[in-house]
Amino acid sequence: MFLSTQHSVLTMSYTTFEDGHIASPSGFRATGISCGMKDGSRARDLALVYSLLPCRAAALFTTSVTKAAPVFLSQAILSRNRESLRAVLINSGQANAGTGQAGLTDAVECAKLVADELEIPRDAVLLMSTGVIGVALPMGRLRDGIRRAVSELDSGGGRRAAVAMLTTDTRPKERALRVQLGEGQRVVLAGMAKGTRMLHPRFGTLLCVITTDAAIDQWLLQTCLQQSVARSLNRLNLDGDSSPNDSVLILANGAAGGPPIADGSRELVAFQEALDALCADLAQQIVRDAAGSGKIINVRVRGAASEVVARQIADAVACSRSLRSALRRAIPDWGALLAAVGGSGAELRPELLDLRVGGVQVLQAGQAIPYDGIIAQKAFSSPEIEFIVDLNVGPVELNVWTCTWHEE
Repeated sequence: MFLSTQHSVLTMSYTTFEDGHIASPSGFRATGISCGMKDGSRARDLALVYSLLPCRAAALFTTSVTKAAPVFLSQAILSRNRESLRAVLINSGQANAGTGQAGLTDAVECAKLVADELEIPRDAVLLMSTGVIGVALPMGRLRDGIRRAVSELDSGGGRRAAVAMLTTDTRPKERALRVQLGEGQRVVLAGMAKGTRMLHPRFGTLLCVITTDAAIDQWLLQTCLQQSVARSLNRLNLDGDSSPNDSVLILANGAAGGPPIADGSRELVAFQEALDALCADLAQQIVRDAAGSGKIINVRVRGAASEVVARQIADAVACSRSLRSALRRAIPDWGALLAAVGGSGAELRPELLDLRVGGVQVLQAGQAIPYDGIIAQKAFSSPEIEFIVDLNVGPVELNVWTCTWHEE
C-alpha cells in the first residue's frame, strides 16, 4: 500500500529526493508567507509557485456544479493557454466559493497582480483557494501579500509553500522523486498537497500542485495525470463530501534538457510510474493526516465485471457507518461489511461472493466459514486494516482508501 524508496522498470528507476519540495525541479521557485488570511493567526496562508521558463500544464478540477471562482478562472485560462503557464497562487483561509461575481472579480485581480509583479502574461497565472466558503477575500491584505510573496521567491522555498496551503491539516504533504528516464537523462518530479477530512472521489478540500523539469507534450502530460490521479487521489473517500474548490495541477517546464518524452517510449513508462508513485504517496499522506489516532482502511474490490461496479461497492464499504463504528470499537463485526456490499445497489452474484478481513477469510461462495476469532479481533484492533471483497465475476480490481477518527 505504501511507496517504496526505489522502483525499477528495466534499466530505469525513480528514487526519493531527500528533503525535496515543490521547487526542487530545475527552474522552479516558491515561497509561502503570512498575510493575515486566517483571522487571529500568523500562520503562513499565501503560497506562490513560479517557473523561470514557460510550462506545459495539465489539470483536473472538481466536478461540483458550484465551482469556486479560482476554479472557474483557472479553467478559463487553461482553455486558451496550456503551453506557457508560469505561476500558481494559492491562498488558504477563504475558499472564494459562493461569492458570486464579486469573488470572480477578486480572483481576476489576484491573477493580474501576480502577473504584473512577475512581469509575465496575465493568462500565465493559475489560482487555487481553500478555506471558509461564502467569505470574501481580504483583498487589501492580499495585494500586499502578493507583492511580498513575489519578492521572497527562491529555489529553497518549497516547504514554506507547502505549509501555506494548509487549513485543518496537521502537517504539510510533499514529496520529490528523481527519475532516470534513460542513459544520462534524469528529471525531477515534485508535489505538494493539502487535504484531510471532507474528501471524496469527486474531490473535497483537496489541492495538489506537481512540478517537473521534464520535457513532455501537453496532451501526453494530461493523459499521464489522469491515469495517476485515477489510481491514487481519486481513490480517497474519507467522508463523502465534495468541494467546489478542488484541483490537481502539474507544470512541466523542460528545464532538465533532453528530448521530449515520446508516446509509447520507455521514458514515458518511467515517467508514468514515478508520477503514479508520487500521487499515491501524497494520497496516503492525506489519509494518515485525516486518521490521526484513528484507523486507516483499504477497501479492495476484486473480480468485478466493471470499474463502475467495483467503485460502487468500494464506496459503499468506505462510507458504512456500521463498519466504521465496529472498527472504532474494535469489534470484529464482519456482518457490517457484508451489509455494506449487499446494500451498495451494485449488481453481484451473492453465491460467488468472498470476503476477507485483514487477511482472514470470513465468507466463501456466499457462505460464512469458520475462522480464527482472535486473529479477526486483532485485525479490527489494528491501526491499519484491509477489507477484500471478491465478486468472482470479472477481471476488474480497484481499491479505495478511507479512515476513521475519534471525533466521528
